[in-house]
Amino acid sequence: MDKQLTKPLPFWHLLLYFITLGFTLISTPKIGSTYVLYARVVQAFELFFCLVLFVQNFRQGIRLNRYNTSVNLWWFVYTLMIYLFTLQTVGLTPLFKWMNIIIFLLLGNCYWKDNMQESVRYMTIVSSFFIYLNAILFILYPDGIWVDQEWVGRGDARRYLFGNYNQTGVVCLIGITLQSIHCFATKKGYFNLFCLIVVSLASVIYVGSMTSTVCLSVLTFGILFRRSIARNMKLILLLFVVVYVLFFTFIIWNGNSIDEISLATRFIEGTLSKDTSFSNRTDIWANSVDKIKESPIIGFGVQSVEWNDKYLGGSGPHNLWLMLLLQGGVVLCLGFISIIVYSVKAAIRAHSDSANVAIIGLGILLLMSLFETYAIIVIFLFVQILYYTSTLSDQEDTSL
Repeated sequence: MDKQLTKPLPFWHLLLYFITLGFTLISTPKIGSTYVLYARVVQAFELFFCLVLFVQNFRQGIRLNRYNTSVNLWWFVYTLMIYLFTLQTVGLTPLFKWMNIIIFLLLGNCYWKDNMQESVRYMTIVSSFFIYLNAILFILYPDGIWVDQEWVGRGDARRYLFGNYNQTGVVCLIGITLQSIHCFATKKGYFNLFCLIVVSLASVIYVGSMTSTVCLSVLTFGILFRRSIARNMKLILLLFVVVYVLFFTFIIWNGNSIDEISLATRFIEGTLSKDTSFSNRTDIWANSVDKIKESPIIGFGVQSVEWNDKYLGGSGPHNLWLMLLLQGGVVLCLGFISIIVYSVKAAIRAHSDSANVAIIGLGILLLMSLFETYAIIVIFLFVQILYYTSTLSDQEDTSL
């Protein structure tokens, strides 16, 4: 193994990941002087790290590749649409979200492509810390850490470390996937992987998210049987895409329930503990589609909870693709799909356990996103991790 590939990263990278991953994953109240101070401190660190990494990229003569260019172009269009079409005041938050993405892209150029093992190790340390901290806070604050006043009277206003109860599952998914990548690339950290799976499952069961419970259980199954899945990866991906598109087309886009499909009805009512309208999501999906048809090309920008409640009949569209179409129309949606396809193709070429687990993790994240909306910055972080697992193919011992 090339020693240069596993050279330890500078210690300040650990602080960098605490700041950037904290900005990406942790939810905080958007009002009050404490929040303003917190936001300014985080933004100052983000700007500092971005400048440092930009200088390092410049000194090393690193040029943007197709992936970097595509992601930056997508975020430029996304941020532009937010400022042009969003009626509510959004301040500098969209710019700093884009800056956070730029930081991860610059890290990819400087370190991930040549030293992904150490980069994953640092991200694993930070994500594991947040997941364990979240579990402790569940015990200390069972009714939530704070209350989101904007949601009072519209739904569950309790907020935990990662936001509402549905957001816990996606952060646990990222943490388990990162730890799995680290384990299979270095043959270390299996005990922490076991602990993360147990604590993550306990956390999502505690908050009552059956969708996250089922999906994390499927991820665990995928980790255990990753090589069997890898041998049929292309066929599984084809079947996944076909079923996914059919479900979106006939159920979500048309706002239909599935009362007539007995097997699906038993799974949804028995396993997921939901009704066949997916807790009235079919009505929200139908309203979202009607609104999308009014501006299918460029959408409406990022709107408030009040706007969603008025036009969609709920706090949001409860679907990733409807969210993208509402916020940026076909333009953003097609760009997002192209970035996902590019990343998956890169990971498939790696032929490694790490890449296979990352693909499985993305598939489960996309399944979860059929019924919930997650922060787009979190999804992009996962996609970038997937893309760079392709660099682990030469470093990984797959004999075990």
